Amino acid sequence: MRLRFPSLLLVALCGLAPAVLGNLLNWSAWLWGFMSMGAASGSLLLVLAFLGSGHPQADPYGPGEPEPPAAPTEQPYQETRVIDAALPSAVDGYDFLFSATVWWRPVPDDTGRSDGASPVLAASAVVGRAQEIVRREQPGQASSARFLLEGELSVPLPDRSGRVMALAADATLTLAPADRDRLRKLSDLRKDEEIWEYERHHERNKRRYLGDDVLQSAGSAVVWWLARHENEIEKAVDMIGPLAQIAAAANDEEVPELFRHLLVAPAGARNEATVGGPQWGDPGPAAGPFDREAEVGAADRLVLLLAAVGVKPDMDEYTVLVNRVVMSLEMAELYEAADEIRRNLLPSPDQGAGPGEYEASDTDTDEDDTTSQHFWEPTHQPHRPTVPHAHNEDRS
Repeated sequence: MRLRFPSLLLVALCGLAPAVLGNLLNWSAWLWGFMSMGAASGSLLLVLAFLGSGHPQADPYGPGEPEPPAAPTEQPYQETRVIDAALPSAVDGYDFLFSATVWWRPVPDDTGRSDGASPVLAASAVVGRAQEIVRREQPGQASSARFLLEGELSVPLPDRSGRVMALAADATLTLAPADRDRLRKLSDLRKDEEIWEYERHHERNKRRYLGDDVLQSAGSAVVWWLARHENEIEKAVDMIGPLAQIAAAANDEEVPELFRHLLVAPAGARNEATVGGPQWGDPGPAAGPFDREAEVGAADRLVLLLAAVGVKPDMDEYTVLVNRVVMSLEMAELYEAADEIRRNLLPSPDQGAGPGEYEASDTDTDEDDTTSQHFWEPTHQPHRPTVPHAHNEDRS
């Protein structure tokens, strides 16, 4: 660059000198222009001649530059196999089984060495790369980790010794069948446990809602039931007793006195009332829990029927009608219902008012034809006759 700049400066000065002189001396433009072109051309030829004299010309017939040495030819890839190599996963005890086709070739600079160990080096390099990739993968993600392996192992890289270049293709990553079964069972158990936890949480919330809000008192239970059955006002009135009983049981309390008359009597409670026992609304200290499934039996229904028509337990017609129903049931071979009515509604000999009354009751019961015939007649008196019939005396 230092040789070219002065030469160009000299050519420029030689070309401008005639132009400057022509302007000062008032030469014609054609004259100083021609002189400037000639001076510039001459100075340029001188510079080229001077520069060419310092560098000898190359001999066109002499030997040329030496050609670079030819690059060594690359050897083709060779193939080997890796089958079911165990690779540790992110969970202890669950190993992946790795299989792949390994392609390898010696490094070009590695000359004069035996290639007997090259397949082993290539397989070891591929297995080591695969181990570093899958060591952070979960055992259940074997299928997705396989695609990651194929992408990473498809790039040829040298092994640790630098003797071979190796890559892998057709990689597979699986688990042992026993490990797959264990993982499947663990997954099912984990899902079942999650469902159970959600169900328990839901049940706990429902119990808290029912216990702390709905069944806090009989009134809150009735309001809750009415909110869910807005158009069933009359049924809500019938449900006050059962709801009060449920609310009391939920709070481990007795049913308030205000709602006791609305409760449904259990089995046998009304029967005790008919034979002079304690009323169900005021149970004794030895009263136990009752069965809601059997709270209304045949005897209870008969008591309700007799009470509806106005027949009370202290009336003579009460015993006559009960005996009549028992005999009718026995004639129809309904012995179970007949025994229940006889056991619950008819007084035993120990519970009778006296020997005379119990004997009179048995006499009326045995002679069901005469009693029933006169009882259902409109002219029959409501009380039992004090003197036995004539035909009864004859039979006795």
